[in-house]
Amino acid sequence: MQKHTLFLVQAPYANLNKIWTELPLMAQANDSIVVMGEALLHIPENILATFSHIYCLSNEQSLLNDSVKDRMSIIEYSQFADLVLQFERSISLK
Repeated sequence: MQKHTLFLVQAPYANLNKIWTELPLMAQANDSIVVMGEALLHIPENILATFSHIYCLSNEQSLLNDSVKDRMSIIEYSQFADLVLQFERSISLK
């Protein structure tokens, strides 16, 4: 198990500014972030530049802006399950 934290970002669009502002205050650059649902509609440049382990579920990638897709890892549900099991700690941001 990893000592780093897994962040699950599932915030509705109306809460995204708050979530994207708070995330860098809580997370370290080597933490992993899975972005889901409406949160995929807007991922700020500073998040993409700061965090190198950002994931999106394959069935939700249509919500991503094309310029963002190549900067994230697209994963299947089985890979998501494996990812979750690697961490001792996870935090859900809604």
